[in-house]
Amino acid sequence: MRRAAPALVLDVLSVLLFAAIGRASHAEGLTVGGVLGVAWPFLTALAAGWALVRARGAWPLTVTAAVPVWLVTALLGLALRVASGGGFAWSFGVVTLVVLGLFLVGWRCAREVGRFAVDGVVRWRHDQPHHLSGERPTSGVPGARRGAPRPTGTRTPPGSPQH
Repeated sequence: MRRAAPALVLDVLSVLLFAAIGRASHAEGLTVGGVLGVAWPFLTALAAGWALVRARGAWPLTVTAAVPVWLVTALLGLALRVASGGGFAWSFGVVTLVVLGLFLVGWRCAREVGRFAVDGVVRWRHDQPHHLSGERPTSGVPGARRGAPRPTGTRTPPGSPQH
């Protein structure tokens, strides 16, 4: 639950940002009451989306688990808005799906890409030969130094510099 709390806060802030942007784009006042008046159907739907994912035994922390949260938030939020007397236009429905998708799934995608990149850099740095860090390449034998005699029992192919 400790890792889920920040995700829930980010999701709530995403819905509030969606409502605030919507009010601002229609030159409506950005009051707390105005933003909450637009946001409440989507916040209620967000809670339902989280409950759905939890009922399936997961936390909506990954991109995959966030997709149902996004769809429930957008579709149920639109239905609650219409049921409570708010208007509906197809363009608003499309904008709602796209923006809430970007907000609710997008931050999880960014987090996953960031983790992938960091893990890849760490793995790459760990797997690189030491000569990238300024040391001279060795003879290919682990622990060998340049100019050190080759271990006995190794074969040098014909035509190689030491043959």
